[in-house]
Amino acid sequence: MKKTLFTAGLLSILLTSLASCGESTPATPVDTDELPMSFETATDYEIVDSSNKDGSMHYEVFVRSFYDSNKNGIGDLNGLKEKLPYLADMGYRSLWLMPIMPSPTYHGYDVTDYFAVNKEFGTLEDFDALVAEAKKYNIDIIIDLVLNHCSIKHPYFTSSYEDYIAGKEGEESKADWFNWGPGGQNKYKDVFYESRFGADMPDFNLDSKGVRKEIDKIVKFWIQHGVKGFRLDAVLYYYYNNTVQNIAFLDWLEDLCHSYDPNFYMVGECWQGDGALNPYFASKLDSYFRFGNATGGDSNFINMIKGYTRCDLIAENIETNEASRAKSNPNSYSSYFLSNHDQDRIAKNFQTDEVYKAACSLYTLLPGVSYTYYGEEIAMKGTRKTGLNDDLSDARRRLPMIWSENDKTGQCVFPEASRPELAANDQVKKGVLDQLEEPFSLIKHYKMMIHLRNKYPWIKKATFTSLCDDLKTDERSVMAYRLSHGSDSLIVVHNFASHNVEVEALGDTILHQINTSHRIPTIKDGKLRLGAFSSVILK
Repeated sequence: MKKTLFTAGLLSILLTSLASCGESTPATPVDTDELPMSFETATDYEIVDSSNKDGSMHYEVFVRSFYDSNKNGIGDLNGLKEKLPYLADMGYRSLWLMPIMPSPTYHGYDVTDYFAVNKEFGTLEDFDALVAEAKKYNIDIIIDLVLNHCSIKHPYFTSSYEDYIAGKEGEESKADWFNWGPGGQNKYKDVFYESRFGADMPDFNLDSKGVRKEIDKIVKFWIQHGVKGFRLDAVLYYYYNNTVQNIAFLDWLEDLCHSYDPNFYMVGECWQGDGALNPYFASKLDSYFRFGNATGGDSNFINMIKGYTRCDLIAENIETNEASRAKSNPNSYSSYFLSNHDQDRIAKNFQTDEVYKAACSLYTLLPGVSYTYYGEEIAMKGTRKTGLNDDLSDARRRLPMIWSENDKTGQCVFPEASRPELAANDQVKKGVLDQLEEPFSLIKHYKMMIHLRNKYPWIKKATFTSLCDDLKTDERSVMAYRLSHGSDSLIVVHNFASHNVEVEALGDTILHQINTSHRIPTIKDGKLRLGAFSSVILK
C-alpha cells in the first residue's frame, strides 16, 4: 500500500498544542477541509516492485539537448547511453529518439542522408552501442522516420530536378521522386515543387516506385541496426489531407516493416482532433498520438484538471474514442501524452506540483501506451518565442535537460548554439539528481506512477469504461473508470479538485493509494473519501 506524508507545505493547517509542563509536543495534523481526513506519516513515496520488461511507458528525447559526453555542449548518443540506468530505474520501456540522421538544421526534420547518424551526435557505431546497451535494460530504441519530405540539400532532390528537366525516364531516373510542376508551394530554379513544410523541405512523391524501393532500403537498414520501432512524422501530409491514400501507404509501410521484424512497432503523428484522427485507426499501424488531450488551450486533460471541463464528459470522450479505435483495429493502441517537442511544455499550465502530479496520475493510468517528453518529470519549462521563424521558436520547447543545480557535468547548450540569447531564462533550477534526493518530488511521483503502471502490464490492452455516473455526486472534478482485459479488472478514481470529496465507493478494497495531498483515503458505509488531487485504484 502506498505510503505518503504531509510536507512543510501543509504546516499551515497544523495545530500545535503545549504540554502542561511547558514543553512543546509534536504537532497533530488536522485537516480543515469540510470533509476532514487523516494524514499519512511516511517520509517518501513507496515504489511498488515492478519491472519495465512488459511495460508500456515511452520516453521522448531530443538527443542534442539531453546529455553531453564529450564536453562540446551538444548532447550525443554516448551521453544518452550513460543515462540508460536512469531511464530504466524510472521504469521506461521504450526510448523514442527525435531525428538523429544528418541534417543542416538543429531539429533534424530535413534529412540529408537516411543511412547515417548526425556526426554531432556520434557515429553509427555509437548508435549500435546504444542499442546493445539499451537491450540490457529492457529498453527498445524507436527513432523518428521522416518520409513526407527530406532536405532540399539531399542528393535525392537535386538529382530529381536534373532528371525532371532532362526528361529522363526509366528505373534509373529520379524525375518522379518529388512532385514537380504547377500547384507546388515553392520554386527551385525555374520549377515549382510541393513543399508544405517550407521551401527547404520538398515533399516526396510516395507513389514513385523508386521512392518506395528506397524506403524499403531505409527501413531494412535501421531494423538491421536494432531499431524496434518508428515514430512516423507528419502522416497527415503523405497525401495531403487524403485519409484513404494515407491509410493505404501506412498499410504498405506496416507490411514492409513486419516483413523484416514481425514485432516491429510504429506510432503515427496525425495532428488532428479525435473526430478526424479516429478513421486512421482503420489502418494496420500500431498506434497514433491523441493530440486532443495534450497541452494547449483546447486540451481535454488540461481543461479538466484545471476545472474548466467536467470529468464525466472527458471520461465519456475517452470511452467513445477507445471503442472506435478497438472497432477499427483491435490490435491498435492509443498513445497518450501531456506535451511534446512541437508544443509548449506542460509546466506552463500548472501552478502547483499537486496539479502537475494529478495530470501524471491520469495519463499513466490509461489504456494503450503513454509518452513522457524529456524534462517533463522535473517540470522543465519552454514555450514558443513569438516573432521568430518557426525553427528557432520551437527550439525553446527543446531546451537542455537539467541534471543538477550545481553539477553541470553533461549540461548541453541552447539547441541553436548561434543564438543563445533566445534561450529561456526562467528554467527550472533543480534537476533530476536534485529532485531524486527530495521526498515527494515530482520526479518521484512520476517514478511511482510508472512502476505502478508496470505492475499491471495488461493495462496496455485494457478496455476503458466510464463509471462517473455511478459515483452519484454533483462533483464535477471526480473521474472514475474501469480498466478491464479478460479476467483482469481495476477501478480507478481521480479527484482533480483542490478539496476532499466523498463519492460512492465502487469497490470494496483500496489496492493502491496515490495520495498527492497526503491524506489517507477511506471506504466507510459504501462511501469513498478521497483527498485533493489524489487517486485510488480499487478492486
